[in-house]
Amino acid sequence: MLFPWQKNRIEKRLRLNGNNEALIEELKIEGITENNVLAAIKKVPREIFVERQFIQQAYENIPLPIDCGQTISQPFVVAFMIACLNLKKTDKVLEIGTGTGYQTAILSHLCQEVFTIEVHDNLIKKAKKRIAKLNLKNIIFKLGNGAEGWQNKALFDAIIISAASEIIPAKLLENLKNQGSLVMPKKKPSGNQKLLLVKKNNETYLEKELLDVKFVPLLNKNIE
Repeated sequence: MLFPWQKNRIEKRLRLNGNNEALIEELKIEGITENNVLAAIKKVPREIFVERQFIQQAYENIPLPIDCGQTISQPFVVAFMIACLNLKKTDKVLEIGTGTGYQTAILSHLCQEVFTIEVHDNLIKKAKKRIAKLNLKNIIFKLGNGAEGWQNKALFDAIIISAASEIIPAKLLENLKNQGSLVMPKKKPSGNQKLLLVKKNNETYLEKELLDVKFVPLLNKNIE
């Protein structure tokens, strides 16, 4: 939790700098201590991933609306979810919900390859253009139903799901390597959402609830 004087200081620096520096400082205060995650966030200019009307809020630690009724997640939540995965440079990561491509770009600096699935054609087209501007070459895009996972029985060291579901889709568990990790927002019977970390140990899945979150729902639909 930030004190008012801390928020004022960060907001002032943000207005003066207009870059990632103030955001990184805020993430540190909020408890993000993983240097590799902070370094990856610092490399990705959030302003190219937000809609034009929200450009002045690009480096505020808040979610923002995007096309198709979706959102670009709060940077703290992005950082927290990625940090939970303890990624290595040799890892292959599956991302469900490309959105604007912001989280995708951050992941690309932390692992060997990112495989990302988006259900909205308009979003994935825009994300590809943004990623191309950053010259990131280790990202593979797919338009499709994220709940169906990556076909051909591909296995991933980590899976990150940026939409809420009442259950963990079975196809995604099949995509997870042994000793791999999956992080996702899970919808509770009450309607609230909890961030869930899942570790695979042979045929056993160990689940741990983390913090309260609020995500758009995971759309389980076929793409024609």
